[in-house]
Amino acid sequence: MATIAKVTNGASAASALDYALGKDKPLHEHTERWLEENRLERLDALKDCRAVAVGGINGIDPVIAKEQFKAVQQAFNQTARRNQVLRITQSFALNELDPTNTRDWQRANDLGCELAEKLYPDYQTAVYTHLDGQNHILHNHIIINKVNLQTGKKLDERKGSAVERARNANDEISKEQGWKVIEPVREHQSRTEQDLTKKGQYSYMADLRGRIDTTMQDTSICDFKTFSDVLARSGVNVSVRGQNVSYAFLDANKKQRRARGKRLGTDYEKETILNELERRTRERTAQQLDRDDQSRATELVRETTSTDTALEQREQQAQSRKPRIDQLRNAVKPIADHLQHFTGAVREFAGKVEQRVIDSKLYKDVASRFKADLAKQEQARQNAIKQDLAKRMAPKKQPQKSYYREPEGRSR
Repeated sequence: MATIAKVTNGASAASALDYALGKDKPLHEHTERWLEENRLERLDALKDCRAVAVGGINGIDPVIAKEQFKAVQQAFNQTARRNQVLRITQSFALNELDPTNTRDWQRANDLGCELAEKLYPDYQTAVYTHLDGQNHILHNHIIINKVNLQTGKKLDERKGSAVERARNANDEISKEQGWKVIEPVREHQSRTEQDLTKKGQYSYMADLRGRIDTTMQDTSICDFKTFSDVLARSGVNVSVRGQNVSYAFLDANKKQRRARGKRLGTDYEKETILNELERRTRERTAQQLDRDDQSRATELVRETTSTDTALEQREQQAQSRKPRIDQLRNAVKPIADHLQHFTGAVREFAGKVEQRVIDSKLYKDVASRFKADLAKQEQARQNAIKQDLAKRMAPKKQPQKSYYREPEGRSR
């Protein structure tokens, strides 16, 4: 009863891989509570992912599959953002694999890898196992990089042929497992739409998907508002209610049509579109940073080259000037020696002159003091002569006469 639920093309490998891994995305259908009730624990490496088991073929590590897919696309120049991957959804019935048995989680993933190996042995493939759908049925999201590892050519396969091959290979695996093979369940296509597609007649659902696909192929659209505005210009009005998105438009018969994203398919649901737009924003930011880093690196290389060239030129100029410098040094040396001797003689003469100046100054000081002493002595001698002369010239005092008489009658 293992079935191929759907086979679709994906314009962006990164978007498809992000959705399948579900990094930091909540589990649907209250799966967290269901896991607790059944005492089930996810692997530590996948505790923050929607996938409960991962695997791959041709050297793919599902956690870094984006980088591995991108490397091969770049190596073979297959980076055009159109149908980069093929996506296969493989489901298992409850009586085939038990979602409450953690060993069956890995078994489901291994069967997905086996299916990829049967269908696309020369292509990189990542397999992600989920159980957060209705009734927690185990199912695989198988993502195939469309670049052939041997030839580098892109996978070119009609959708009907891809679906038929996938179902036949899946039936073989079911038989090997001893499971009953039944008609596959076709999701997202009503019986009427299937009949119209087979007859090659107009289908408004196909028309609506085509308009949305054309809008999403414009990689410059990086946010939901721009996505809605561009779709509006193509006649499709987008409305959001909670986690759901719906599209309304006039079909080719001028009849008003409306369809929810879930009815159109996983690619057209709100979560898938938002994941792709967020990835584009991150990629554009990373590219801008890469361009800035490249610009800075180029400028640094340019500056380094310019500096190296300048240093090289200076070195060459220095080398070319070296002989002339040596000649000049040889010519200048005798002059320098002579100047050195002359400088020594000048210093000796200056010393003598300085000493004579000092001696002369000392002599002047002594002579000045001697003259001063002589002047003082001469002044003292002159003063003494003047004093002596003054004494000599002074008038002499006359003796005074006595007018005393002795009394009469007194004899001597």
